[in-house]
Amino acid sequence: MSTKANKSVAIRFFMAQDQLKGPLDPDICATDYVAKIGSNPPLDIEGHSQFGRAFYAGFPDLYHTIEDTIAENDKVCVRFTLRGTQTGEFFNIPPTGKTIQVSATVFMDFVDGKVVRLHGEFDQAGMMQQLGVVPA
Repeated sequence: MSTKANKSVAIRFFMAQDQLKGPLDPDICATDYVAKIGSNPPLDIEGHSQFGRAFYAGFPDLYHTIEDTIAENDKVCVRFTLRGTQTGEFFNIPPTGKTIQVSATVFMDFVDGKVVRLHGEFDQAGMMQQLGVVPA
């Protein structure tokens, strides 16, 4: 696949999560997909889908705003901002009613037009500060 096609799939990856409210689109991810997000252990498709569902349960209006995409060969880097309001429980944090705006960057590896690996970092500390869970 071309770098342009891979960039398009990378953007669709996040837009599909917003539409599906967490689960990964199996048409976009390879069957041997693995994600490493922050300090969490590696996740397969189902594990990443569960992680996503937990976010959307806590932030039902959560959405991704794609800020940048850079592609080279079979690798795409996506910088985005997550925005939403915590109106549900989120990893044992009761609803705060607070809005978050969290920066994140992911690197995605592609094989035959599908995502096989994702390595992401997001501002977990900033998110917890915005929720009032840890001091600013």
